[in-house]
Amino acid sequence: MRGVITHLAGRLAHADVGGLSVEVDVGGVRYEVLVPAFLWPDVQAALDAAPEEGPPPEIGLHVLYHVTANAPVPLLVGFLRRPERDFFRKFTSVEGMGPAKAARAMTLSVSTIARAVEQEDRATLTQLPGIGPRIADKIIASLRGKVVAEAALRDGALDRPVDLAELGRDRVALDAAEAITALGYARAEARRWVEEALATSPDLETVEELTLAVLRARGGGG
Repeated sequence: MRGVITHLAGRLAHADVGGLSVEVDVGGVRYEVLVPAFLWPDVQAALDAAPEEGPPPEIGLHVLYHVTANAPVPLLVGFLRRPERDFFRKFTSVEGMGPAKAARAMTLSVSTIARAVEQEDRATLTQLPGIGPRIADKIIASLRGKVVAEAALRDGALDRPVDLAELGRDRVALDAAEAITALGYARAEARRWVEEALATSPDLETVEELTLAVLRARGGGG
């Protein structure tokens, strides 16, 4: 298919860990890209390494362009390494494994999942969110012998599954601090106030709730 997007390089303009999506700004045009769970520590590291003052960090993603007759709106799925994209294409060929489900299920690195497939390691596969014994057996039956190269991939195999809930909490805290900074407060103060608010009320779950709690504590909220 001509005109299919295979790679994006631009600025990491926005990240939504809850939706597993990022927005990449390429020359003023923003592309929404689904990013599988196992890559979110890398996304978070890129955001954390960015200077407090200045443009968003740069990012380059190998992209899988997904569109079907049943889902005619194009979906972009992004990866840091080309073999990860190749594995994802195979993974989503398993019956019932759509891209959104696969992205959320892949909390372990590609090499870890591929080795589990080749070794018929159902225990590892059933650690993945939404993957029970029957689906694990289906994945093994469909992919065993087809992911040998990915099993040897040097991708910093993860010792434990990515905790999306923990990453989501960290992202909420950072976004709340940025929202407060945008109101004219110093970034260092905003981050300290956010930490204090969470220590007092750890049940604050959204950016809006956390921002409002900080502003109320400072006398700036309604």
